[in-house]
Amino acid sequence: MILAKPSIGVSTGDVYKNLNLDGVRHPDTKGMLSALENGDYDSMCRNLGNVLESVTLKMHPEVQQIKEQMERFGADAVLMSGSGPTVFGLVHYESKLPRIYNGLRGFCDQVFAVRMQGDRNPLA
Repeated sequence: MILAKPSIGVSTGDVYKNLNLDGVRHPDTKGMLSALENGDYDSMCRNLGNVLESVTLKMHPEVQQIKEQMERFGADAVLMSGSGPTVFGLVHYESKLPRIYNGLRGFCDQVFAVRMQGDRNPLA
């Protein structure tokens, strides 16, 4: 997993004040649970979702830029964490990490490559 945080701060209160749930596409939590239970990495990537992105990305275009760069450099799935501004990218194969990590260093000072707990590549 890659984590990237721009130097800006995001007010969670402001994000929620500007959140309009009408017309928002809610994440498929049942699909995500099923993906996790079945160890289906591709389905997990497809089922990521965060309704708060609809607000934060408009308020802070630099968060959108980080998402786009992370996708461009090869992350399998990219999502903003919570109300932002941190963005995370899922990477199935560790060999992709250096390119993504180094590419993001030009956009933000705080970039971290981390391994999630558990067996290494249990789905590979």
